[in-house]
Amino acid sequence: MTQLRPTYTLSIGGLRSDTSNPVGGLSALVADRDMDVPADALRLRLQERAGISVGEAVTLALGYDGEEETVFTGSVETVRPALSGVVIRALGTANDLLNLRTSTTYANQSAGSIARDLIDQAGLSAGTVDEGPVLPRYVVDHALSGHRHLRDLADRLGYEFYTDRDGNLMFHALGPGAGLDALGGTLGAIAGVAAGLAGRGESYAFGRQLLRAASGLRAVAWGAVEVGGESPMSRQGDTTEHWLTTNDDDYRGAAGEGEPTLIVRDPAARTKDLAARSAAGRLAVAARTAREVSITVFGRPQVDLGASVATEAVPDEEINGSGYVRAIRHRLTYNDGFLTDMRISLEPGT
Repeated sequence: MTQLRPTYTLSIGGLRSDTSNPVGGLSALVADRDMDVPADALRLRLQERAGISVGEAVTLALGYDGEEETVFTGSVETVRPALSGVVIRALGTANDLLNLRTSTTYANQSAGSIARDLIDQAGLSAGTVDEGPVLPRYVVDHALSGHRHLRDLADRLGYEFYTDRDGNLMFHALGPGAGLDALGGTLGAIAGVAAGLAGRGESYAFGRQLLRAASGLRAVAWGAVEVGGESPMSRQGDTTEHWLTTNDDDYRGAAGEGEPTLIVRDPAARTKDLAARSAAGRLAVAARTAREVSITVFGRPQVDLGASVATEAVPDEEINGSGYVRAIRHRLTYNDGFLTDMRISLEPGT
């Protein structure tokens, strides 16, 4: 049986280090990328600093026998030399959006247009960006970072907001949030699960690819969500003037059934349709972590955040299912070789 040899290519500023020419003496690396964490992170342990400085651009590719895929893009955040070597820490490109402070008022712009504008202001590139609904008014102020504003907007819509492995910002619907823009409400959330997982990607089976697997089951945080705006003024939908009202009970949006109920006042939800869309989006955010599985496999550099994957043939059926990757960690050490950990949001009932 042919054994594949893990290989890497690391670029930091003008330095290039790879398996055949290990400049700096790389001894271990960990690349962490998680949709719940604002910026990707890379930790390197080298035998010598090799002239590396804070702020230099970093790209890392991993693979086997020279067939490699990019797994991290960012820049050096800290350099910590010691007598026994040096530890380099880098952050992903979303760090620039964390540092963006700006004030802008958007009128009749889609959520996607707002996202692309803030990404552009941070000097970054946009990847997949869903348009989403048109917002009559949306205010961004410098009290919060550009990243925080976009994270809040994504949570309103049930979108995922993260960077791909090339450093592009992604703002789009996956899993329970897919299909909400087209269908709306709870019906859209149910149909959207299938849409978000269409075209199942890699599959990992017990006794073959899986080195470790564990399931995490939890109750959904909210059984229902109610959203009131400032104020959603029209029972007829989005074709309305957006004035205040003294009683918005008849204009609230809701999604889901059961308890507990989350009640939200959202100034951006200025129509009944937008209030209902916001309620469905927040319910989707709560649903995507209700059933997760964490796995470890031999290194899979080609798998990115948002990729559709499946686990199968595990004796406990709760660990089997299909879903999309919400967190990924690549590890390369002399002792353990090349391993990949993933956290997957599973579709209910798979």
